[in-house]
Amino acid sequence: MLGEATITVEDGDLAGVTGLVWKHENLSLATVYLPKTPLRLTAHGIGRPDIAMLRATDGTLIVHHRKHTFELEPRDVIILPTDMASEIILPEGGRLDCAHLPHAALTLARKSIDRILLRPFSAECLPLQLLTHYAGYLLQQDHQDKEHATMMVAHFYSLLPVLARYGNEVAPSAVPQNRIEAIKAMVEENLADGAFSIADVARTEGITPRAIQKLFSRTGTTFSRYVLERRLVLAKSLILAENTATPISQIVYSVGFNDLSYFNRTFRSRYGIRPTDLRRMTAPDEAKNL
Repeated sequence: MLGEATITVEDGDLAGVTGLVWKHENLSLATVYLPKTPLRLTAHGIGRPDIAMLRATDGTLIVHHRKHTFELEPRDVIILPTDMASEIILPEGGRLDCAHLPHAALTLARKSIDRILLRPFSAECLPLQLLTHYAGYLLQQDHQDKEHATMMVAHFYSLLPVLARYGNEVAPSAVPQNRIEAIKAMVEENLADGAFSIADVARTEGITPRAIQKLFSRTGTTFSRYVLERRLVLAKSLILAENTATPISQIVYSVGFNDLSYFNRTFRSRYGIRPTDLRRMTAPDEAKNL
């Protein structure tokens, strides 16, 4: 469904994995019961503009696709093109559901599909609930005649324009630009606070942490990733400042990091150089000779 894939399990193995599969020429469905341990699935894509719908039911689902990152709550759904590679992370492992819609079957629904690609949908979305109920019904049917199966697939596809309309209706209110900007401003004000968390933002804004995650997901990142990036940028600017007398460890704690080794790892991963080496390279000659 997603092309050749590699699954990496953090603790344990894939022995005992079970699942359900249902196939029709215009729709394929699968439910895989994976170990309940953190795992990562790297899918290489199939080189065609088919569509995949993904959801995890036992925990959050994190998807990296192109330059986008999506973090979904249990049973939320993301719709992805399958022509390129994707990285799928299940921090808690567990059940993963997938639907594959081939390009040839999408001709009539192409405009609707284009409007919902790379869009996360809440499990509370009614059109989505109808789609998943149809999928669940089909997966549990061992013996179906072709006419019955074709009719059910047609119903499945008829709901895609409804899902697209739902997405258009909720988009303006679901992602208010002033709210995301207000949250980003709050992040800037609290970068030095190592205890600052999404719960603090939720209390101030009067919304749930899940709603905040959805806001950041639609901008192509996550709340924690955004905060980390801002702290790294601030730390780098302070390290490069003229006053080289300030110890790097002091800078690290002043921008909200609570763990020096974690900072060093993430800084090197982000910028390709250790903080101490960066300072040494940019320090005045007299400082280098001390």
